[in-house]
Amino acid sequence: MKIPPMQVTTEQLDPCKIALTISVQTERVEVARKKAFQQAVTSLQLPGFRRGKVPPHIAKNYVDEARVKQRAAESLVPDAYRDALVQTSVEPFAEPDMEFISMDDGEAFVFKALIPLRPQITLGLYKGLELERRKITITDLDVEKELDSVRGRYAEYPEIEDRPSQIGDFLMVDLTAIVEGQDLPELAEPKATMIEVGKNIPDLDAGLVGLSKGDTKTIEATYPEAFENEELRGKRGAFTVSVKEVRSRVLPELTDELAKRARPKVETVEELRADIRERLEKDAEQASENEIEFHLVSKIVETSQIHFPEVLLRAEVNAELQQLSQTLEQNKVTPEQYLASIGKSVEQLQGEMAVGATQRIKNSLVLSEVARTESITVEEADVDAKLTEQAEQAGVSVAAVRAYVESQGTLDRFRDQALTEKILTYLKEISKVSERTLTTAELEAEEAAKAEAPAVLEATEEAKPKKRAATKKKAEEPAVEAAPEAEAAPAVEEKPKRRTKKTEAEAPAES
Repeated sequence: MKIPPMQVTTEQLDPCKIALTISVQTERVEVARKKAFQQAVTSLQLPGFRRGKVPPHIAKNYVDEARVKQRAAESLVPDAYRDALVQTSVEPFAEPDMEFISMDDGEAFVFKALIPLRPQITLGLYKGLELERRKITITDLDVEKELDSVRGRYAEYPEIEDRPSQIGDFLMVDLTAIVEGQDLPELAEPKATMIEVGKNIPDLDAGLVGLSKGDTKTIEATYPEAFENEELRGKRGAFTVSVKEVRSRVLPELTDELAKRARPKVETVEELRADIRERLEKDAEQASENEIEFHLVSKIVETSQIHFPEVLLRAEVNAELQQLSQTLEQNKVTPEQYLASIGKSVEQLQGEMAVGATQRIKNSLVLSEVARTESITVEEADVDAKLTEQAEQAGVSVAAVRAYVESQGTLDRFRDQALTEKILTYLKEISKVSERTLTTAELEAEEAAKAEAPAVLEATEEAKPKKRAATKKKAEEPAVEAAPEAEAAPAVEEKPKRRTKKTEAEAPAES
């Protein structure tokens, strides 16, 4: 008997997700149910019968009918799903989520497949974009600051007992903190902390000046309107410190001996200065390129229509969580300790990761679409150039790098990097780029003004007589900058985000 075709209805849930409701014919269902029942009988053993030899009319009283239905459904789904894809010409991007709807006696088996579809990108304007390159001029002051940093690495911290604390000193304290009447989770109990006076919010620094060993003081401090965490701006905190030690910071004299100790390849202070200037200029040039590339890709993303399936976002966030978990394990920090240290819940952390992951996916998809549109491809010579670059940085041969990369199966990562660079180079070449030269001090002033502007705008909006939507409150963070040697847990280094295989397959370029 010829079995009639399945009934399949489609529902477009969003541009990258379609639902197929699939109704499997009763004839196919009956065949599957009989097979599932027989499988159940083969494992059935009753007194007086050999295993698998119980007559069907008796076995049906001992076989779990719900389990039979489940097995029948599981056996029907793969073939029915494949047939439905052929019937509807739907091309899945990833594995679907399945929903069982019904499987009643004598009726068709109905289930729904929620299918992710390929990302859809409609490029916005990407030719002739107007951009500004901020070119940083390295000054003698920048070099001297770096030299001070070098001296700082070899500083000594003698304990002070003949004077109270002042700006630049380091206080070893037991610290607790309350913000707006709420305990900070990580500072609800006294925590040993090293505080550098002068590196914290102004009110707190003012209260830390003049303290001596054995003093206990509660300092009232208001977070500035330009504070990095916008949820804390303008809030009032109470910080209780019990001073265990007061230490000063004594920098060593800048000598040829110190210069050579800090940078073995140099012999004198002047050579160290020249080396520092060269490195700062190189870093400034790279930062300038990174900035212009960031703004370039952001502009294209803003004017493009980008849709991608949720599975991409889940995979990206899960990969980031896995990487964080590995880093925490290496540093012997538990997830609970880490969450307490940053004052966030798992949900808040995942939400923040999702924001960053969404932007990375959009950047990657846009660059990939530019490459497709403009037929930009990677040659083996491009990959070799990336391997050579890596070899020079590591001080080993190119052959050694290639052998290692191939053994780890990460050659595609270098291919992706090479493609990304080619796309960005092309986009910069077809853009209208103006150049503005400024010093590091001028750059810092501009960045400070940008950071302060949103706070001023928010304060202005708050003053208006209108109803504002409530925002989800973040866990408060302390206003104290702890010195590295006093951190309770090792700092977690943020590494480059890993890309999932599905992301790499669809979007090989990442900004």
